[in-house]
Amino acid sequence: MSWEMELDETLLEDLYIWIDSLPLSRPKKRIERDFSDGILIAEIIRYYLPDLIEMHNYTPANSLQQKKANWGILNKKVLSNFGLDLPDVIINGLSNGKPGLIEVLLFNLRLKIDEELELQQKLQQQQITTPRQSSLSYITSTTKTNQTNLLTNRSNKSIKSIKLTNLSIHKDISRLDYEEIKQECLQQQEDIEVLHAKIRRLEHVLQLKDIRISELSRAVEDSRPTRPTALKKK
Repeated sequence: MSWEMELDETLLEDLYIWIDSLPLSRPKKRIERDFSDGILIAEIIRYYLPDLIEMHNYTPANSLQQKKANWGILNKKVLSNFGLDLPDVIINGLSNGKPGLIEVLLFNLRLKIDEELELQQKLQQQQITTPRQSSLSYITSTTKTNQTNLLTNRSNKSIKSIKLTNLSIHKDISRLDYEEIKQECLQQQEDIEVLHAKIRRLEHVLQLKDIRISELSRAVEDSRPTRPTALKKK
């Protein structure tokens, strides 16, 4: 995940609408400050995936030390399993309310939550009879395969990566080359996820605008004065 990514106004507006729709313990006033202790992030995850979060592990805080402690626990127990591992410099920035960081985290967290819910739905549809793996461990064990399947036609290097991750490699390739190809595939997958998210958000915004246009059109029609009935000639 790139912490340098910039979200355009449409994506930010949609992100804020999503946050406002959730039953959080604090209203959104200054988002970088409201989320600085990690509590609201834990509440969002618990809202969608209650089995992953124990709220007693997190303490509402004003002190920088306790804020960092909350983020550390959240990072270790949950976020790292989502592929959203937070470096110390990012934890420090989030705890200090650095503008722009929390929006990037929320954007990517929303994508991961959507993926997790979709996976859970698929598992339920398959009616698995054997003891069910936790969704997060399932994601961890299949991440490479899913990523390479999505990137099959992207490039020859991606094809090599697929062969490596499926353990069907028949060529002698160095570890360095493997790591380089792997990183390229992960970056391509991240780019694809961002583009798909933008498409979904734009479609949602268009739907909202169509609804608004329809409402305004009806309001205009209702506000038009009716023509007076012509007087009959005597």
